[in-house]
Amino acid sequence: MNNTIATLITFTFLLSLTLSTVSYAEDDKSKWQKPTPVFKQDFDWIKLTSDEWLKGDIVSMYDEKLEFDSDELDMQTIDLEDVSELRSKSWQSIRMFDGTIAEGYLVFKDGQLSLVKNGVTTHYEFSNLLSIASSGQNERDLWDGYVNLGINLREGNTVQFDYTFSAGIQRRSSSSRFKVDYTSDYSSYEDQDTEVSTVTADSERLTSSYDWFFNPKIYFRAADFEYMADDFLNIDYRVHYGIALGYHIIDTSRTSWDINLGPSYQKTKFIDVGADDSDSENSLGVTLGTDFTFEVTGDIDYDASYSVQVIDEKSGGNIHHFQTGLEIDLANDFDLELTFYADRTENPKEDSAGNTPDKNDYRLVVSFGYDF
Repeated sequence: MNNTIATLITFTFLLSLTLSTVSYAEDDKSKWQKPTPVFKQDFDWIKLTSDEWLKGDIVSMYDEKLEFDSDELDMQTIDLEDVSELRSKSWQSIRMFDGTIAEGYLVFKDGQLSLVKNGVTTHYEFSNLLSIASSGQNERDLWDGYVNLGINLREGNTVQFDYTFSAGIQRRSSSSRFKVDYTSDYSSYEDQDTEVSTVTADSERLTSSYDWFFNPKIYFRAADFEYMADDFLNIDYRVHYGIALGYHIIDTSRTSWDINLGPSYQKTKFIDVGADDSDSENSLGVTLGTDFTFEVTGDIDYDASYSVQVIDEKSGGNIHHFQTGLEIDLANDFDLELTFYADRTENPKEDSAGNTPDKNDYRLVVSFGYDF
């Protein structure tokens, strides 16, 4: 009997130990289950294939690259193949390869793309998705911009003041892009003996374009406008209008390279000309342009752009504009920019005194900027 009691006690102990171990294992398993975030409507949410969640704002998606403004990590460019789930806080507009445009609350999960609009869910073929952008109902979300300022002040033996100011805005939808950029450059110094100030640079340039995307590789530039003025190039103003057809040569998550070509019209008003010369010239021409960007690291971007306007000799001949530089993220939306500009006019206009401006202008600018 004693053996029987001992056996029962041993069995009871082993059973209790086994149940306790299983219970602990179940508790331990629940402790390590991956958490599901609380989807606050103040943010768009994205889940990566690595199981990481980001909250922020969907900026746009084109050619399988998603631009996402993370609440903590700032602007991120993510390959669409690295996204496993996407939820929008407000209406988004999508464009499909077949030309279909639709809008609503966007949900992408388990390879399924859906739009929820007025309580109705519509499913779309994810492989047919061309682009994503904020809906027209969220007009403010379609816009972004920047402001940069570089200043050089010198006092003492040399009194000098230089500044370069640039600003721009862009509106990007699922099917189009509108851009405006402005740059102003000014420099002067004061003679210590005479206290007379002399201006050594005074120019401004405004460019604007409207692109319509009708497939992943080709876009139509329906409007290409430029206004330019430069006292030291003897130009009161120069206005350029054009249209172009563009092509994406490279378009990856880190590198993009576009090229565009099209006809143009230009009108130039000169400040000072000879007695027998006209103070304005009109010309038809052709404009070729290219833009290149490369993400060096997560915080450093390199970009370069070049354009040449082929017009008649009286209007200046071939006019070249080249711009390249680095943008370095500092903190939040602030950055440091190093930009090199090069301009060349093949046939600058001679003034009434017989002076001809130099063909080439160069400048290197260091500036601080803010993106919004």
